[in-house]
Amino acid sequence: MQNQSHNPGSALAIRTQYRQSESRAARLRLLVHTGQELTRLAPDAMRERVLARACAFLAMDHGMLREWDADGRIRTTALHGNSDRLSSLQVAADQTMCTPRWLDRPGESLPNVLQVPLRGGDGNAFGALVLANSVSLRAPDNEDSESMQLLATLLAAHLENDRLLMALKARDRTLSDLVNRLFCAQEDERKHVAYDLHDGLAQTLAGLHQRLQGFAGRCPTLPDTLGADLQAILALAQHCVVEGRQLISGLRPTVLDDFGLLKAVDKEADRLRETGIRVHWLARCELRFSSQVEIGLFRIAQEAINNILKHAHASQVKLALELHKGQALLRVEDNGKGFTAIEQPLATENARHLGLATMQERASLLGGRLTCVSAINGGTQLHIGVPANQDGPAQ
Repeated sequence: MQNQSHNPGSALAIRTQYRQSESRAARLRLLVHTGQELTRLAPDAMRERVLARACAFLAMDHGMLREWDADGRIRTTALHGNSDRLSSLQVAADQTMCTPRWLDRPGESLPNVLQVPLRGGDGNAFGALVLANSVSLRAPDNEDSESMQLLATLLAAHLENDRLLMALKARDRTLSDLVNRLFCAQEDERKHVAYDLHDGLAQTLAGLHQRLQGFAGRCPTLPDTLGADLQAILALAQHCVVEGRQLISGLRPTVLDDFGLLKAVDKEADRLRETGIRVHWLARCELRFSSQVEIGLFRIAQEAINNILKHAHASQVKLALELHKGQALLRVEDNGKGFTAIEQPLATENARHLGLATMQERASLLGGRLTCVSAINGGTQLHIGVPANQDGPAQ
């Protein structure tokens, strides 16, 4: 059998296709490996890794990453190569740059420069990947330029996500600070109102009740109708005194200031006992905590008791206050009708869920956590844990 003659043209075509396939595989490896690495790196490390890989891929020995803000202020965020030579590169803040740019600069220390835009989600560039070489090179082909643009797009997406995350964290800190100030202002206002009521209206009501009692004691025997009216007036005055004291206690319970969190929560639980609900303490810690911890946990317990009275239809409530591994732990459990998380959306008309959100926010501001477990006809369990060592003196 006669061998076919060797065809140089065919061999050259195969070699060309092989090299093209190798180039495509190298581009794909560059993008895949870099994409996988960026998910594990911090922003500064991301910039350095992408710059180093881009220089290695195009065989260019210098590179820099330039970023600018909305006002056009530019900063260099990563460097690769000789800093003296890189100082000759001046990249303007061009938000309209959409595609890579190749610049030939004969006679310069870096005669070839490739600029690749970093584009944000709005399509505008917020930076540029600048690659350069100390020896003249040919401009990269279209596929290499597209690979660089994809690489820059990967970096831009991660950087923009990091910026958005940082902005979100800053906004969350601002909101938390605002809520904390709101709670503090609310507590201060409650304290002032409580003291004003105690020194003003409450004293007046108590004096009125005493004067009425003295008048009734000195008053001669009255007809049945007038006697009944006088007793009704005495009862009404006494009721006003009791309600005034309860109002003051709700605004700023003196027992919290004088005797601490355990006594204050137990005093608040009297509202449950008065309605026939059995209250059982599982654990009692009489230690004093800082003012903010005691106020925060007391308000959480107060809101939990309010919810039980308004919504739970419970017959028994279990309470616990403990100190465990530096955490102040509060538990409030009832055997009421319970609820589900999807029962109703969190909204202002849903008082139970709004109160739960307020309790969660209070726990969060104290650096702790509130967990709520509930089921229809299965009762509700609230567990709150906050760091016991907070700034501020103990009450």
